Formats: sequence, structure tokens, C-alpha cells
Amino acid sequence: MKASLEADLHRLSRFAFRRTEKAREVVREFHALKKKVRDHGDFPEVECLYQWLFVPLTLWPVDVAGLMTHLLTKMTAGASIDPKAKLLARLLGPPPLQTIQDVAAAHEHLVQEGNYESLIKSQPKFEEMEQQLRQNADFNLAWREIKDHFPVDEYRNPRGVVRRRMVQERNFRSAWDFRWSRKKERFQNVFDAFCHRWNLYGMEGDRPLLLKLTVNLTPFGTMILIPAYWSFDPKRDLNWKAITGLHRARGVQRQGPKLSKNRMAMRDDSIAAKRLWREAKTQGLRGRTRVEWVLAKLRLDCGNDESKLKRLLRMR
Repeated sequence: MKASLEADLHRLSRFAFRRTEKAREVVREFHALKKKVRDHGDFPEVECLYQWLFVPLTLWPVDVAGLMTHLLTKMTAGASIDPKAKLLARLLGPPPLQTIQDVAAAHEHLVQEGNYESLIKSQPKFEEMEQQLRQNADFNLAWREIKDHFPVDEYRNPRGVVRRRMVQERNFRSAWDFRWSRKKERFQNVFDAFCHRWNLYGMEGDRPLLLKLTVNLTPFGTMILIPAYWSFDPKRDLNWKAITGLHRARGVQRQGPKLSKNRMAMRDDSIAAKRLWREAKTQGLRGRTRVEWVLAKLRLDCGNDESKLKRLLRMR
């Protein structure tokens, strides 16, 4: 058990975004479970979910570590897992394929360092704008005023970074209602406006963190952010081959008007074939007679299309 725990903690340590810090305790808790908990009727759900702890954070659709902690707390207390939590675990299903995980994990390490060079071809544009910003008198004056009005150091993370509030996909915004009663709320509003004025995602010490042209995997797709100040040249700015490879790591099928039309027709044929196959069975048809009957109903050639019928019946 100890060796297994050490191996799992080592697996965690290889991930970006401080994964050991976020998931270490729940991994230890899982390995320390007593036999009566492992015999719990809901343990298979938790055992499957446990593998998600070793999936890159980029691919998590929910807080897996938090969900694991919730389930283990219930089971350790001898309580059953409520149906809604079971539904959540079941909908997560098995982790993504290892090939997808490997690509996402490698991408996370690059993102953690702010390194997008393999995907972006136009680093000189960013460097030019960053240099201009550091030398901009209005920017430096605004930052000094913010530090005069607010205790900025109180809002830095352990790396000394202050971040603005994030704008989510499709421009949704959480915790966005205007609040001005608390000191931190006043600072956040002012700092968000400052970052908007100068195209920043934050400040590291006195260094502006200028927005970059970025490409990021998310649990739901691949996001490309073009900063507002950026004069975008799609042919020269992005490494489309690398971006396509990153996106297709999920196992995305080739698509296009003709391919989509053909696949939709195949799905319709599959539904019809399965319905006719069941109907033939209810009529007592078996073996070759059943095959020929279904082929005839589908207007397929009995001599050449039997393999097509098999493919239609296998489709999901």
C-alpha cells in the first residue's frame, strides 16, 4: 500500500498547475481507506473516479478532487452516496485515452510557463508591444496611482502576481455584479479597468503581464485568444499544423459538408437496419433468410451489400 501511495504521489508531481498541492490529501485518504469502506456498495464508483485525479486539469469538466473528497466523506461515515452524486460520477465516465492525456499534460507545462512558441509564430509582435508598454508614461503613472490608493501586496498570489477577473467563453462572467463596500471589491474593480486599459491579464511585481496570442485546450474545446491590440495575420501568426494536431489529439473525426452528409445518411440507414433486423426476428426469420429479407427492405444488393449491412448493425 505504501509503495502504491508513493507511486501515485509521484504521478501527481509530474503535472503542472500545483496538482500535488491540490490533490495530495485526497490521494492519501483514498489509500488509507479501511476494508469496510472498500466493501461499501458504492466503492466501484469511487474507484473509477479516482483515476480522474491523474488526468490533466485541462480536461477536468468538474472539480474531481472536491467530488472525491465528498464521496469519501460519505462512505467513511457509512452513508450511501446520494443518487445525484452517483449520476455525476457516472456521467464523467472513464478518463480520456492516455494519448489525449499525454498531449494535454505536455501542453499544460508549456502554458504554465507562458510558452506558446510552438503554436505561435509572431513572438516579435508581443515583445515590441511589451517594450512599448513598460516605457509608457501614462501606464506607469496609472500603476503608481493604484499603489498609492490600495495595499496591492495584500492581493498578490505566492508568485507575486495580481490577476484581473477572467472573462469566460462566450463572454459569460461570474461574480460580476458591481460591489464597492469592501476594500478588496474596490481594488478589484479599479484593477480590472486598469487591465482593460492596457491589455493585461495581471501584474507581476511592477511588470505588466501583457496579453499574448494564445491557444489553450479546455474540457470543452480549443480556445484561441487574439488580444484586442493585436494586428492579426492568420497565415503568419499561428502554426496551424501544430494547433490542428493539438486539437485532434482528442480523436476528432474528419469533417466537411460531404463527409457530414454521408455520415448522417449512414446513421439513418443504421437506425432503419436495426429496426428491420428486430422486425425480422419477431417474424421468426433466421440466418440467411433474415439477412436477405433486411437487405431487400433496405433496397440493397443481396450479393454485394451484406458487409454494409453488418457495418450498419454495428454502428452506435
